[in-house]
Amino acid sequence: MDSGKGTIGREAMRRSWADIPADIIGVVVGRLPSVEDRARLRSVCQAWRAAARLHHPPPPLPLLVLSNLAFSGFCADGAMAETRRIPLPVEVAAAAGDLRCVGSCEGWLAVVRQKKARYLGDGACFLVNPFSREVVNLPPPFVSTHLVDVYTRSLPIINGSGVVDCTIHAAQYVMSFCKVILSSPPGSGSAYTVAAISVHRNGAKLALWRPGMTSWCICYGGCISKFSDVAFYQGKYYILSKLTTNLFAFEITEDDCGMMVSRVERCVTELPQVKDSYGQRWNMVEWHGKLLLVVRYIGGSEGWHNICKVSVFVMDVSTNPFRFTEINSLDGDCIFISPCSSMSFLACQYDGIEDDLVYFIDGYLFPAKNGPPFDRFVYNMRDCTLAPFAADISDDNFRAPDGRLMSPTWFFPSE
Repeated sequence: MDSGKGTIGREAMRRSWADIPADIIGVVVGRLPSVEDRARLRSVCQAWRAAARLHHPPPPLPLLVLSNLAFSGFCADGAMAETRRIPLPVEVAAAAGDLRCVGSCEGWLAVVRQKKARYLGDGACFLVNPFSREVVNLPPPFVSTHLVDVYTRSLPIINGSGVVDCTIHAAQYVMSFCKVILSSPPGSGSAYTVAAISVHRNGAKLALWRPGMTSWCICYGGCISKFSDVAFYQGKYYILSKLTTNLFAFEITEDDCGMMVSRVERCVTELPQVKDSYGQRWNMVEWHGKLLLVVRYIGGSEGWHNICKVSVFVMDVSTNPFRFTEINSLDGDCIFISPCSSMSFLACQYDGIEDDLVYFIDGYLFPAKNGPPFDRFVYNMRDCTLAPFAADISDDNFRAPDGRLMSPTWFFPSE
């Protein structure tokens, strides 16, 4: 009898939680910046899950994806939460070999299976939405199966020297992706393209793909071999050289053979120099429809303690050479930079999160033998100060079980 009363009481309590007005649930979920807290709220009952999605709250705070697809959540106070594992669809989790994340785009991760022997490159390649459990299988980066349909184009570099050779259905090749970017996420309603940078013993390559293609369009040339960063902006892919401040714009066309590069142009640029700096590091980030260049000027030795200056420029791509305008505010946003993904985020939509900050987690140019594998610091654009960041994350989280270094990736969940 007591058991029956307990069951009735629990059922009444469950109904009382479900009867909370949807508007109140919407207010609550809008004040939860963590994707994990939102998941817990949605799991209470179907009514709460429906109300949470109906009110379209601002996107949750970013996550940092570490080795073997573990992640750490970014907290409202700027710290990082404890490390957890990302739940993966069965077809991805079952892939043999070490999985590593090489890019992200609005709720989607680009994941590759790394072969045990480095010289063999990557195995399977996926786009994965860890929340909806959707998977898009990309062509494997290591072999072609349509040799009779080979299509090649050689393009001279406008305003520069050399050529870029592009091939669809190339003969067997080996690639190891270090960064993958998407023009837009799958299922967004617009056609999307994927660009991947491969750095392997046989040189750097740019690989392009769109839905419907059975192999990558492989591009190689001197401007790609000196890769520093790549970004998609206003229908073009921009590749930045790590040795000079040269930018190369790749225009894309589509025909019966698939996606192909139609034009490559060198965009001559000149950046301001800083006294006593011996080098720079660059990253490109889109912000409110503008393309930003984030520059770190490095002093006497490597490491964030020896950075002379950090500058953020808006690039005017309508001129050649490009014009650069330095800015000192992000109008309520923050920028998150990592080797595989960089993005701006509207920080002021949540209480307690400081804006006008740039969070860096990036590799050293010349890592010390026993030093940390990645730079981790935050730059304040208002007072031009630097401070350590994510110091509590163990260096073990940046390495695969066999000790190989695996780049961290900022991930921006969509809900």
